[in-house]
Amino acid sequence: MRSANALSSALRLAACGGWLSACGGWLSACGGLLIACGGLLIACGGVQPVPEGASTTVVSLRKIDCEACGAELVADLRERPGVYSAAFDRRRAEISVTASRSFDVAGTVKRLAADEGFEAVLGAGQGQYLGWATFPEGADARTIEDGGADIPDLGAHIVPGKVTVIDFVAAWCMPCRKLDAHMVTVLEARKDVAYRKLDIVDWDSPLARRYLKQVSKLPYVIVFDTSGARAEAIAGLALDELDAAIERGARR
Repeated sequence: MRSANALSSALRLAACGGWLSACGGWLSACGGLLIACGGLLIACGGVQPVPEGASTTVVSLRKIDCEACGAELVADLRERPGVYSAAFDRRRAEISVTASRSFDVAGTVKRLAADEGFEAVLGAGQGQYLGWATFPEGADARTIEDGGADIPDLGAHIVPGKVTVIDFVAAWCMPCRKLDAHMVTVLEARKDVAYRKLDIVDWDSPLARRYLKQVSKLPYVIVFDTSGARAEAIAGLALDELDAAIERGARR
């Protein structure tokens, strides 16, 4: 009884939008975060018992083409009765769901994934995004970094006598895939263009920290003209700007 009264008092002290320390943890008042405290979920609206046997399940997503797909699936799961939390790991293409024993996490995620055209596999470590575009034989296109490692000197990858397009991408970025597919068309039509792709993995990788400190969106493209001079830098998907930059770079 004393414990219940203490908890009731604590909840009365919590102002919406603020924080309150109690029960050895944090209570978030109307902040959207529910923290387990002595077997209870605490929120501004009151106290809800945690079902016995609640557990966390990880489901890997395959053939997924962007982080938005995973985020939308998580948003759907969070609205379902019996689900306590759901989160999407965009690096690993995995969904982690904490739910009651009666909620079929694997079956629900598989159905939702199928509706969106990709697959769900129970367990961690099996997530996979769609592959990149396939370039025609002889096209001067290659990936020079796919793990986010630092590359101190981009100059070493500029191709003399060609317009070099250096493209910073991530597997979870749909606009990056669209630009990649566009470059297939460019290289089919032109032999004076070289395409070099660098996968940052995420914004906190060594590669991103060096080159993308002032960049807010992907893809990020740097175009070097035929003399090796930097001609243009473009953040985001802007195919017309890219084509124009390539054309200008070829005339120098």
